[in-house]
Amino acid sequence: MSTASTESPGFTLTLSEEERAQLLGFLEQAFHDTHAEARRTEAPHYQEQVHHQEDTLRGLIHKLRRS
Repeated sequence: MSTASTESPGFTLTLSEEERAQLLGFLEQAFHDTHAEARRTEAPHYQEQVHHQEDTLRGLIHKLRRS
C-alpha cells in the first residue's frame, strides 16, 4: 500500500493512496460548490469570504495532486 505524505512547518499528514483519492474528491466537490456560490452571491463581504475559501481549496487540491 503506497502512502502520500504532506508536510508543513507545523503539520504532517500521511494518507494511503485510497485516502488521498477520497479526500481529493471531497475537496474538488467542495471547490466546485464554492465556485458556484461565488458566482451567485452579490454581497461584497460574503463574496470575499467565498473567494478566500476557493483559494484555500485550490491550494489544498494542488498539494494533494502533487503527492
